[in-house]
Amino acid sequence: MGGMGCTKDEGAAPVASASASAPMPTASVTVAASATASASAAASATVTATASATAAATATASGKPAATCGDKPMPPCPLYAWMKANTSAAMSAQDLDALAVALDKVVGFAPAGFGNWASISKDGANAARAQSLDGVKASCRGCHNQYKDRYKKEMRDRPI
Repeated sequence: MGGMGCTKDEGAAPVASASASAPMPTASVTVAASATASASAAASATVTATASATAAATATASGKPAATCGDKPMPPCPLYAWMKANTSAAMSAQDLDALAVALDKVVGFAPAGFGNWASISKDGANAARAQSLDGVKASCRGCHNQYKDRYKKEMRDRPI
């Protein structure tokens, strides 16, 4: 067969190439699978390698280390995992007592430079104690609108 990314290993699973409109470092990412590897293992290795290469390329371009958490296939980030287990679960159950406890804890998660984080969390906890689900939602929305994007960009893998 001609060049165009083909290999002589006819038993290996085919690897999809990126389109010309979305250049990705796939040439350096291609995983050589042995003839005995299953198609799903080869596909999984390719996806994992592509995600790793994308993170590495991003880290190299930005000068920051590669992310250790985030969107799948990576594990969830610490704050997201905690919020999902505590505030989201309590919100879904409309358990205002649990929301008050959780939001009181969120006060302590405030990173330096996020000046309103603690007061917004306190407001949410107070709204929960006052049995105001709308007040809690407004507090959550206010914090997310003000800090979510910045937090994810600057410190999403920060331990809580």
